Amino acid sequence: MEALTRERLLMLAGCDEARLTVLEQRQILDPGALGYTLSDVSRLRLILALQDAGIGLDVLAEGLKRQIFSFEFASQLMFEPVTMTSASVDDEVAAGNVDLDTVNGLRASASLPLLSPGHPLREDDVEFVRLIAECMQLGASAAGMERVLRVFGHSVRRCVDTMRDLFRAEVEEPMLNAGVSYHQLLEISAGRRLALQRIGFRVLFLLQRRVLEEAVFDNIVGRLQEALREHGMEQGEEESLPAVAFADLSGFTGLTHEIGDAPAAEKAARFEAIAQRLAGTCEGRIVKPLGDGVMMLFPDAASAVEAALCLVEQSREHDLPPVRVGVATGQVVPRDGDIFGRTVNLAARVSAVAGPSQTLVCPNTRTAAEAAERGLAFQGLGAVSLKGFKDSVPLFAAQRTKTG
Repeated sequence: MEALTRERLLMLAGCDEARLTVLEQRQILDPGALGYTLSDVSRLRLILALQDAGIGLDVLAEGLKRQIFSFEFASQLMFEPVTMTSASVDDEVAAGNVDLDTVNGLRASASLPLLSPGHPLREDDVEFVRLIAECMQLGASAAGMERVLRVFGHSVRRCVDTMRDLFRAEVEEPMLNAGVSYHQLLEISAGRRLALQRIGFRVLFLLQRRVLEEAVFDNIVGRLQEALREHGMEQGEEESLPAVAFADLSGFTGLTHEIGDAPAAEKAARFEAIAQRLAGTCEGRIVKPLGDGVMMLFPDAASAVEAALCLVEQSREHDLPPVRVGVATGQVVPRDGDIFGRTVNLAARVSAVAGPSQTLVCPNTRTAAEAAERGLAFQGLGAVSLKGFKDSVPLFAAQRTKTG
């Protein structure tokens, strides 16, 4: 393993001479017979993080002495560990012909810490600044990049939190329940951590590439069809209006008090999984999860109603609280992976007045779904006053057409 000079270790870990000297004196970090190595960079960074979290040096030294834990596992913290560089903020900003305020504005959008003039940069910070400069050279605006980074930040945080929670629940907790000490836990789980990180990173990449490919092809096909129609080379078909569905678990707050937060969260997760599968089966998708509910988008009204009825049925089969759904059909405004507009607001208000195990729809949805002739029927419930809407809205309860 490559030996590191003391100066090189300090630079890569972002540590000052005085702090390292104290750690050595307390025997919290030991260079060993061959000196420091690359694995000590991760160890030092972890120790500094523990200090910054408020754990005193006396406590760390005593924990090591009593073998409550060790830092041997620290070389296996990250699949692709990141180190500090000798590059400064000022140099990178100047080289990319961007200003620091713009860079920090974009970092804030992604929930990244802000950079200060004169400070050295991490490897990923250097690349971040360079990618911003490259995007600007390609014509991207700061406002446009902020929109993308805001969505990236939210989405990546949820992905990473899910990976962490899964590791704790499926790897660490079973070992602790079996009587494994924390010292052993950190050592044993290190290898699995790296393997699962590698798989998680790769799966995220594969999924992003696949979804992006579908979006690119869909956009290009749409543009080519528009061009052909403009030149009279293709007949324009009447397009179905999209449909928005809001679905949630009835009485979820009361259920949380009854069975506890963790079991209730499991039921909410199971509900989201069922909704995601059914939405995909009906050519739709979940736009965003809502804790104990979901907002879904479908290409047409019939698909939305079919998915809603299946969701009510399957949630019952999986011992979940009754599901209520509201569906509205009409134009939506897509933005940053979300959707907005009157149709979205109407679907949300309709779902709020739906009863347990009930799917309510607006008049547009009923008309379009009946025209699709997919075995759907609707019972009129009269006009209902909905919050935020001036006039009362006629609502209909969806059901399957009875046969035989």
